[in-house]
Amino acid sequence: MNFSNIFNQIFVLFFLILIGYVSRKINVFNDSGTKGLSDLVLKITLPAMIIQSMQKEFSPELLGKVFQIVIISTVVYLVSFIISLFFPKLIGSSKDELGAYKFALVFSNVGFMGFPVIKAAFGNDALFYTAIYNLPFNFLVFTLGIVLLANNKEKNKFDLKMFLNPGIISVLIGMIIFIFSIKLPTAVDETLSLLGSVTTPLSMLVIGSLLAKSSIKNIFSNPKVYIISFARLFLMPIIVYFILKPFVNDYLMIGIPLLITAMPVAANSAILAEEYGGNAELSSQTVFISTLLSIISIPLILKWFVA
Repeated sequence: MNFSNIFNQIFVLFFLILIGYVSRKINVFNDSGTKGLSDLVLKITLPAMIIQSMQKEFSPELLGKVFQIVIISTVVYLVSFIISLFFPKLIGSSKDELGAYKFALVFSNVGFMGFPVIKAAFGNDALFYTAIYNLPFNFLVFTLGIVLLANNKEKNKFDLKMFLNPGIISVLIGMIIFIFSIKLPTAVDETLSLLGSVTTPLSMLVIGSLLAKSSIKNIFSNPKVYIISFARLFLMPIIVYFILKPFVNDYLMIGIPLLITAMPVAANSAILAEEYGGNAELSSQTVFISTLLSIISIPLILKWFVA
């Protein structure tokens, strides 16, 4: 792995985020425009990238790795959840803050930042395993995530229909293609490839636009947000690394979980908090600070544990 190339890729992502931020501030994007771009990424381009990346020839060995990455992902989320139960209380979080901080420690930004960074670090082949790793996220974020954010509010309900989201559907389609070694027509394959190729720039523009909605003064004046962001970006991946290292020898099987755990807070936390009666403002702050700090933390995690 060429660390300088990875570092440059991280800065490319940062500049794209900055362009999205400025575009929102000068009204190139508005709420509906940002929502449209977000929907385009989550419902069209990211699923296209996932499906296209899962066109691999079936083999028992590869299937074994699929089961391995699912087990690893489940363990990582279990450990993250356990840590989220006590860490926010250790820093004196109020009841109104607990939900946002618990969510921040469990759910990282896989869709918007995880896939692009994994691709930059490990190449296209790693996207297959990342899509599989992301399966528990898609199930948990709409169940456990909502429970955490709602924090025992009356709106603490979830709809089973939310499981039928494009992320899960695309992985299921991809699994069928993989298991039966289906070869897509060239035109379809190239269409998926072109759609998937715009996922990274569009994702970063969306993050920048979302960050532009936050109050800078409120964000930078809350020390707990910095502590939670530090835990999200450094503490969680370090814990994951030392848990997995004694049992996992495969480079990708450690590198992918480590990098995904090192991503900033999931960008949809504020949206879910708003919908289910959580602290949307605080959720936005954790996204903002953790995303900014990730420009420093991701290269460091790569250098220390992956490169």
